Amino acid sequence: MLNERELTDLMHAEVDSAERPSDVLDVDRAMATGRRRRRYSRVAGAALAIGVLVAGAAVVPGLLTTDQPSVGGPAAGGPPAATGLPAALTTVDPGVVYVRFGWLPDEVRTLQYQSGLLLSGPGVYLGAAVSSARDQWRGVSVNLYPEGIGPRSPQRDSGVQPTYTGGRPGPVLNGGPSTFATYSDPDQPEAILRWRYAPDGWAQVQVRGVAGDPAETAERVARTLAFGHEVMPMPVTVPGLPESLRPITGNVTLDPREPKSWNAYTTWSPEPSEADPGQQRARTLTVGFAPYRQVNDPMDKAYVDPNITLDGHPARFGGQDGVESLIVYDVDGITVSIDDDGLLPAGGTRALFGKLDVGPDAARWLPHLTR
Repeated sequence: MLNERELTDLMHAEVDSAERPSDVLDVDRAMATGRRRRRYSRVAGAALAIGVLVAGAAVVPGLLTTDQPSVGGPAAGGPPAATGLPAALTTVDPGVVYVRFGWLPDEVRTLQYQSGLLLSGPGVYLGAAVSSARDQWRGVSVNLYPEGIGPRSPQRDSGVQPTYTGGRPGPVLNGGPSTFATYSDPDQPEAILRWRYAPDGWAQVQVRGVAGDPAETAERVARTLAFGHEVMPMPVTVPGLPESLRPITGNVTLDPREPKSWNAYTTWSPEPSEADPGQQRARTLTVGFAPYRQVNDPMDKAYVDPNITLDGHPARFGGQDGVESLIVYDVDGITVSIDDDGLLPAGGTRALFGKLDVGPDAARWLPHLTR
């Protein structure tokens, strides 16, 4: 049973987060969205897919497999996973997996993991969508916030900023209290469950438009999350980048029903971590890859007509004044994309492609976002 002091602390945190203005400019959101749309359309075979590319990553047992992952996770009666970390995140490494799903609803269509600089600022996002790419987003999402940063109010498809309307006690998680927060004008049945994954570090599970009781789903998801600090192993390494560049965002998305439906990329920036998010995204380098899928239909959004050959592979190259875009097809079964905003030295994207180390099993790579 929560005591009055614990519940009061949680309620204050809800009000503070609901009233805190966003520190991300609209132009920053628009720019990031434009970049993602450009990359999605360039990487053949990937639908709404984003991911992590780590230079020189080591393989972690149980995190990488070539078998199709299970979406269901542990049985309902199984032991719960640790619902927290030893300490709140002070920095978020784009190449590290901090949390994975345990139990999930059966109708999940897409899994997504993102860490580093998100649209809302630094943090960790783990999502499981039950909706198609053409519909309003429905599913389960998990957010981990760095030390001292509280959860923000949810986004509405209408664009209207919701207001915090109250909360009620939730289950004990990570040895402490949690709360269900409610906000105005939900456009889908929803539940928002929040707790501290570490002292001064907030975690949130949001359930939106999923069949069944959203609060029960949120609690079951929260109880079976697996927290940790595991490097995401990758089948491609990116050596020889300028020392001035640092990774700022890593993403991975996959369809758990289709082993060859995944996409991954990492974004680097020359700006320091304390710079404004928009400034960090102003000039970037992005390297991504996905399983190669031959597309012959010009009407398919993944169709791109190659205009050069690079190391024996069909490729598409474009750009001017140092800003370049390169897509190389069927590189040991994967498609590689490189977008450079003039940050690479002489030779640009084509020189960097020649340095990439593509593993022999790259086409069979599959990340595990569930435990």
